[in-house]
Amino acid sequence: MNVIVVDDSVVFRMAITEALKADSSLEVASTASNGQIAVDYLQKHSDVDMMILDMEMPVMDGLTTIKKVREFNKTIKIIVFSSLTQNGAELTLKALDLGANDFVTKQEASSAISLEESSKMIESALIPKIKAFKTRMEKDEETQKQKSPTSQIKPSFKPDFILIASSTGGPDALSQLFSSLESSCPVPILLVQHMPPIFTTKLAEMLDKKTNFLKIKEAENGELIRPGTCYIAPGDYHMTVDRTHKLKLNQDEKVSYVRPSATVMFDSVVKNINAKILTIVLTGMGDDGAASIKSLLQKDSDLVIQDEPSSIVWGMPGSVKNLVPNVKQGNLEEIARYLNKVFTM
Repeated sequence: MNVIVVDDSVVFRMAITEALKADSSLEVASTASNGQIAVDYLQKHSDVDMMILDMEMPVMDGLTTIKKVREFNKTIKIIVFSSLTQNGAELTLKALDLGANDFVTKQEASSAISLEESSKMIESALIPKIKAFKTRMEKDEETQKQKSPTSQIKPSFKPDFILIASSTGGPDALSQLFSSLESSCPVPILLVQHMPPIFTTKLAEMLDKKTNFLKIKEAENGELIRPGTCYIAPGDYHMTVDRTHKLKLNQDEKVSYVRPSATVMFDSVVKNINAKILTIVLTGMGDDGAASIKSLLQKDSDLVIQDEPSSIVWGMPGSVKNLVPNVKQGNLEEIARYLNKVFTM
């Protein structure tokens, strides 16, 4: 996999380059200190598979770079670096909306951040995502980028609650899903998307603008869940529901290395909610949520996962498939049709 690193920080360019060199299957094709240099390079070199892109740079910033690159290259994978600030969150959501594939958060570059500290962040957060995209691309090549086979997934019943879990690739998947709604949602939706604090707030705001058939908001501790509303777990907080249908937020230990965790949300529903449940697991790295699937299926429930060809990373849905081989699965269009059928039952 050929990678271009675009960042105005020499520290981060060096740290990313050194981290990539440690894997023989990854190669740094070039580095650039601003987006204009990157665009010029990519226009001359079509063999670059991935761009690691800073958001705030001189000459040409990250958002403009994404727009320019997507005009002539639709296939290159773009992972953006974002600061853990409100402005950083807003820029990241805009970047994903413009065609970035994923993001990684970092501290603002400064003289106080050492190469060693930067390398640790890159090795723990960035490299796993690069490798996940690399695996996805290799599978696409093996199947010659075949489209998802048409499936006719049908609801088994009208649910009282809908649960959704997503991670890597999730913001775009959720955007597509909610934009495709054609009728009002008659039930509450609980959603876990792996994102840092502030980012989930901005995600809720972005998604809420995508549809008139569903209110989408970040969950608040103690609020009573209501039909027609999707509640997104805040970054760094587990979200649970109690027997009175009130949401509870906590910062207990991470589960499957994440907080919020879909497993925690699912377990609370199994324990406290006596109702018909529809669970949807979308694209995502890891196996969050899988540990609760069999318990959910012991209740009056239905289960749908995003299929492998349409997922950015088939970790979470693939883990469910391993547990439930005959699980209903489909691409985002098919899952949207499924939801529209559910809403009108």
